[in-house]
Amino acid sequence: MRLDPLGILLRDRPARTTAAGAALALALTVIAGGGTAGSAEAAAAAAPAPAATPAPVPAGSPQSAAATGQALPGKTTTSTVTLLTGDRFRVETAEDGTQRVNLLPDARDTAGGTFSQLNLGPDTYVVPSEAVPYLGRTIDMRLFNVSYLVRAKLDDEHSKTLPVKVRATGAKAEGLPATSVSATADGVARAKVTKKDAGRLGRLLARQWRGAGSGATGTLPGVERIELAVPKGAPEPPAVPTGASAKAAASGVRFHRLTVDAIGRDGKPGVMFGAVSNVTDGKLASFPAAFAFPGEGRKSFMVPEGTYSIMAGVFAGPDSDLSTQMALVSKPEVRVSAATTVVLDARGAVPYQVNLETPPQKDLQRLDAFTFVRTSAAGDQTGVAPADLPWGLLWRTISYHMNGNPGISATPTQPVTTGRFDFLGMTSLVEGEVSGPEMGSTYELLFPYGGAVPASMTHTIKASDLTTVHSSLTDEPSDEPSPGPLNRLSYAFLPWGWTDFGYGGNPAAGERTDYLYSSRPDQVIWQSAVGPDRGDRLHGPRRQIRPGQVIREVWNRGPEVPSAAATYVQRPQHGINGTPNTQIDAPMAQVCAACRQGNLGMVYLLPSGDSDPLHFAEPGWQSSKLAFYRDGKPAFGTGVIFDYAPEPESLPLLPRPADYRLTWTTTQEATPDAKGTTEWTFRSGPQDAAANLPKDVQCADPSLPCSFLPLLFVHWDLALDHESRAAAGQPFDVGFRVSSQQHQAAPAGVAATVEVSYDGGETWSEPQAATRKADGTFAAPITHPDYAEAVRWVSLRVKAHDAGGSTVTQTNIRAYRLIGS
Repeated sequence: MRLDPLGILLRDRPARTTAAGAALALALTVIAGGGTAGSAEAAAAAAPAPAATPAPVPAGSPQSAAATGQALPGKTTTSTVTLLTGDRFRVETAEDGTQRVNLLPDARDTAGGTFSQLNLGPDTYVVPSEAVPYLGRTIDMRLFNVSYLVRAKLDDEHSKTLPVKVRATGAKAEGLPATSVSATADGVARAKVTKKDAGRLGRLLARQWRGAGSGATGTLPGVERIELAVPKGAPEPPAVPTGASAKAAASGVRFHRLTVDAIGRDGKPGVMFGAVSNVTDGKLASFPAAFAFPGEGRKSFMVPEGTYSIMAGVFAGPDSDLSTQMALVSKPEVRVSAATTVVLDARGAVPYQVNLETPPQKDLQRLDAFTFVRTSAAGDQTGVAPADLPWGLLWRTISYHMNGNPGISATPTQPVTTGRFDFLGMTSLVEGEVSGPEMGSTYELLFPYGGAVPASMTHTIKASDLTTVHSSLTDEPSDEPSPGPLNRLSYAFLPWGWTDFGYGGNPAAGERTDYLYSSRPDQVIWQSAVGPDRGDRLHGPRRQIRPGQVIREVWNRGPEVPSAAATYVQRPQHGINGTPNTQIDAPMAQVCAACRQGNLGMVYLLPSGDSDPLHFAEPGWQSSKLAFYRDGKPAFGTGVIFDYAPEPESLPLLPRPADYRLTWTTTQEATPDAKGTTEWTFRSGPQDAAANLPKDVQCADPSLPCSFLPLLFVHWDLALDHESRAAAGQPFDVGFRVSSQQHQAAPAGVAATVEVSYDGGETWSEPQAATRKADGTFAAPITHPDYAEAVRWVSLRVKAHDAGGSTVTQTNIRAYRLIGS
């Protein structure tokens, strides 16, 4: 995702039920609630202690993926449930009983904005934090069983009140906010809680536990217990959790008050936007937005006893005021075994400063950012992952031209002993304009700091340490003026995440030079990508780079053909509407492009290859058609399918040596007249030699041996201008290469012919033999006709075969355009 300077991408992240057995599995979700600055005066009087330089921490295993909401299967019914505390939730129930619970956008938890969600049997319980201290002792847990409240028709669609039984004196029961008593007998009052006023009861619970001493936490004066009163005709409720179930688990978990306060860099009380999480298991307590935008001051949480990570952007004023000073303050391991107060003191922050030793002549625009991920021992995560940079705008851990480049800083930390803490500094520089044809060279600079924030983050980069990337960008052929390429960018894959951070939007077609750098080149794998003016984004091979290395890349030259690249198993994709970003822990892992296992041919073929055999595109805005033949007879076909590529596609093979034909036709939506067709013929049998694959490459089933399907690939190498044009009326060499799929030995004994059409493939020239050149490419000389509207487009066809009998016919209609003299 390229950082959008005009706005922030915000995603709804619905809470998702997860099986918890009989244990109290707490999955705390959406944060809301109040907090004010002005409570850190006493702490501000103490100067921050100097931080020691942390020892370097080697990168370890990659972080695990976090669970997020997905669409429920089948037909769903939706209900709204208001709890005893006034908190309102949407409950979606699928036909198979699967449920998803979301806090309604207008609902605000009065006690700090956290909710414990758990499963007991088939039911889902959601407990606001103000009610947690009262569970099993003062308040019946079934009042928070949203599944049962829907079954009992106590949802908002069927009832405006919640029936309860209150064990207390009549006066005390009547005195509860939003509660009206209908009858009292033997110290038990039958009452109803009016939902629209229930927030008052929630605020009472919050005030009581905040103000209670340690012995009185979880009690209401004069009230022994509040229970669910099952209405007549309602189904039997589940039993009150007892024994080894949630009540026992809850009674065995000690909750303590955790208070977090802040001091700004100016020494005054600060406001915070950040996260609090349990570092043993985030399901015990995880508040990914513990301090709500635009920042909150002193704030308290009721949390289970344990060790916590506290990370926040600390500001001298509201987060929305971009002129205020900020610092990222992290306390990665805080033990909470009693009432605990933690002060996030921004005065100890050190600045992040990156400069080039030899700056260019043009002015440099700057984009600096931190990413930081705290991973619990169980794999839960909080913070801002490298792929989640828009969230860094809320933390204010991004500094760029649109917010005045105020700079970023962070307080040093020590390496953690539980889970992981991964911290990364990123800088993108660009000469001249930040995007568009006037954008000059870009510099993508990464500083993987390992497991701690270091005591110094000031860097000066030598020119000899940069990796130079020379790129040639070509537009698709067209009769219409081109807007130019959409972007040119670099993906960076680290052991704990990936990013496509940096400038690079709307560069001019033609030649350009950009630069890459990492302070830990052994930890970063890079991949270039280009969005052409029309069609799908093209990707290059992934690789590690060296300081001083020079790389040459040619993009989108020649008509589109199938890529010869083996398919990467994991691909970077940004989440949309609450879905997660893809997690990539094995960026170099690939699967064979076309291999045989037993009597199955598994192909993972990618479209939109260009002159580089290892360039490819993800299936996108294109139509495809695939057909497969065995010994001359049709065996399989798809018809025309939009947004399709055979990756993967299973080809049924015969249990003996046989001849096969596979055809694949593609058409890009943006260039519907430029059709490409590839026809392969090859012979394969179950006794073919085993494929010799690198350690990072596997076949579809890694437990079984496989052999290559001997496909040949054609990639054009045409001397076109940057608008995919050639001169009319002039001699021209039709250049191309013929190769095997990636990781297979080069084909032997290749011969090829070329045909040309100037009427969209209606008629073709006589085949002309191509000459093999010293570099392994082929060329066939032709002479273009004089320019005329009727013959301004050139279509090409190559027919090639190798010594083993494999053939390929590559046809591209409207391969390039002619221009007059």
